[in-house]
Amino acid sequence: MEDRPRIEWFMQDGARPHRTEKVFRFLDEYFGNRVIALDQPKFTGTGMDWPPYSPDLTPCDYFLWGALKDTVYGNNLSTLDKLESSICVACNSISIKILKDVMSNFILRLRHLIF
Repeated sequence: MEDRPRIEWFMQDGARPHRTEKVFRFLDEYFGNRVIALDQPKFTGTGMDWPPYSPDLTPCDYFLWGALKDTVYGNNLSTLDKLESSICVACNSISIKILKDVMSNFILRLRHLIF
């Protein structure tokens, strides 16, 4: 991975544990100015601040976490093994059609941002 150009951008959520100076320094070291995060510019002088009222852009944010939560927590999860198993079953039960719909929605979200 080190021998290929770094073109990825990192878009961080606004969770407080993810907004420490140590985290910001790590992100700055790896991604440089290709970070979109609340308070990133304040700590590092690089990157972009998270735009106010911006939509969640990642499929995990607008689809997966909610779908997994609804499915997984409907079960009796008395052990960590049961939780892990329930998460795996829930992920494996997502159909290809649903995944295609989610990705189509992702493209639509990006177009709304660009245009």
